[in-house]
Amino acid sequence: MVASGCAAAAGAALALPAAVWPWALSGAFFALVLASARAEAPASARAVAVALCAAIAVVAAHTLPAAALALSQALPRALADVAAGGALGLWLSLAAAPLHISMGADPVEGRLSALRPSLNAELRALAERAAAARRGATHELPAGARADLRGLLDSLALAALDLASRASELGRAAPASLENDLKARNAALAKNAAAADDERARQSYLRAAEALEGQLEHLRRVRRARERVLARLHEEVANLERARFSLTLLHGGDDAVELDLLHERLQHGAVACESEEDLTVSRPVLT
Repeated sequence: MVASGCAAAAGAALALPAAVWPWALSGAFFALVLASARAEAPASARAVAVALCAAIAVVAAHTLPAAALALSQALPRALADVAAGGALGLWLSLAAAPLHISMGADPVEGRLSALRPSLNAELRALAERAAAARRGATHELPAGARADLRGLLDSLALAALDLASRASELGRAAPASLENDLKARNAALAKNAAAADDERARQSYLRAAEALEGQLEHLRRVRRARERVLARLHEEVANLERARFSLTLLHGGDDAVELDLLHERLQHGAVACESEEDLTVSRPVLT
């Protein structure tokens, strides 16, 4: 709906070139479109971005047509118009910088943003759920809540994102195709060893097959570690979502008993996550 409003305002700006308000409105709607993708950005950052984009659009309406006209003396008019449009897009993107700066100030959201490109669809969905649950729980914290509750929510969310990163690394170290490849190579070596007439050649084939068998065993260990990490990630996401729903049920800062119970449960989860030493495995080179 916001995107439709942006398009309508841009159309009005083209239809009414002498009017200023359509340009300001289109710039403001453009900022809102970008803000919709940054749900974690605070209202203050959104307001600043909207104001800056509106002002930039008004400035562009007065300067870019003249700039395009000047460029058309050296370039074809179509290219000049494209250059002016590119300049407008760049200006608007720079004006929306408060949205990105505010996100980078949040350790959880910044970590999620850095991780997104490296996660597959399954892990990305779990990471998004963890961040969303933490975001919602933080929003629902009563004014009189214990100060360390927020820190616990942040630490659990960061732990969940670290688990997603570890699961992604382990998945890349042990792709599904690698086991089949190692098994096929192992079988071929065993076949060569059985067919070899020379004893020294046969022993070399057998040693090579033994080395591949060791790689297969390490591959299975990496897969088991990834499965444990993934299961732990599901658990942490469920705990964060449970905390969010628990806070939603509170109606004020006087629910001290419920908040203490929530704090104890979150603290237990944080300690359990830190003690998962069996999730840490070496990263072998599998060839």
